[in-house]
Amino acid sequence: MNKNKIFYGWVVVFAGVMLVFLDGLLLYSFGMLLPSIQSKFDLTKALVNSIFAIRCLVFAFSMVVFGRLIDKHKPEKIIFLGGVITALGLFLTAYSETKIGLFINYGILPGIGDGAFYIPAVAIAQRWFNKRRDFVVGIITAGVPISGLIINPLSAFILKNTSLELTLISLAIIAFIFSFAAFLMKGSPKEMGLEPYGGLNPIKKEEELQVWSTMEAVKTVPFFILYSLMIFGMLAFLIIITLQFDYALSKNLGLLAASAAPAAIAVGSLCGRLVTGYLAEFTHRNKILFVVFLGQGLSILIITNANDILSYIIFGIIFGFCYGGWIPIFPSKLKDFFGTTNAGQIFGVFGTSFSISAIIGPPLAGFLVDQFHTYSYGLYFSMIVCLIGASMTLFVKKPIK
Repeated sequence: MNKNKIFYGWVVVFAGVMLVFLDGLLLYSFGMLLPSIQSKFDLTKALVNSIFAIRCLVFAFSMVVFGRLIDKHKPEKIIFLGGVITALGLFLTAYSETKIGLFINYGILPGIGDGAFYIPAVAIAQRWFNKRRDFVVGIITAGVPISGLIINPLSAFILKNTSLELTLISLAIIAFIFSFAAFLMKGSPKEMGLEPYGGLNPIKKEEELQVWSTMEAVKTVPFFILYSLMIFGMLAFLIIITLQFDYALSKNLGLLAASAAPAAIAVGSLCGRLVTGYLAEFTHRNKILFVVFLGQGLSILIITNANDILSYIIFGIIFGFCYGGWIPIFPSKLKDFFGTTNAGQIFGVFGTSFSISAIIGPPLAGFLVDQFHTYSYGLYFSMIVCLIGASMTLFVKKPIK
């Protein structure tokens, strides 16, 4: 291998960021387009929100399917297919005239396509790096908050100056163009006659024989704990995101303060992924998980007492940093525990935890406000699940087959 050439694994990382950016595009543009979609199709709040629930249900299955496919086949065309399906769904939504068409084109099709982005990008990149693996995962998953910082204002600008239809078509074009990054995704260093960054890991003979199937992995206690941690962390994140805007307005803090927290969370999340991804090379990952879950929970105390925009920004940065801080750790823990043979499918199953959180979190947040006429219960619930998560990190141990 020519030492002067850039290691191709970094090209895979770049492509991974572009693909995960599309995951963020679907996530962040939904909230921006929601009022316009609700108005055009004359939908109730509950019905329009159910589009996201349908997308998450489909996404849960597609993650597993795409994860399995990249374990068995070369990933380039498979991932690109997901991008085409996503772009097609957004494009057809612009021309949808019926509610059924809306649910199929904006709910089901993007849900299918989205499974080709986050899970495959992270799973494939891990095959290229034995050193700096957590940092690489942090870089790739940073595509989500980067997307939020770009797609939110871009969607708002296009929507304000044109129409819902042209905004959807613009997003479809972006999705299609970014999907070509799939052709940079090589399944493993072996395909190109290379070794992973950091060299090959020495594997003991008995470990080599212990190949974990997906079913065996998901039945272990460590997988259950990590899966639960993901649900708890995401529940807290989604409930906070759902409540914080209206909560700020209810305290008469104004639109500026209400808008400051999401932006601060995105910035904090970006920093958290990179910092903990770097620190994981030198610090035990369980310690990192404990600190960030504890910090995510305790930071909510700031927003419960926030009376000015500065407090909201401080909350957003700390909460976002801690939320983003556990994102790079899970893929590496799964790889260390269960190996790489079925890593894509195992990570795909693990990713369904997001769908569970997305289906439960926002409706639960709304229910608590409607039922008790206060935002406090939702905020404190988020804090409690994070603190429970912090305590659970103390019991994460490598399984024995």
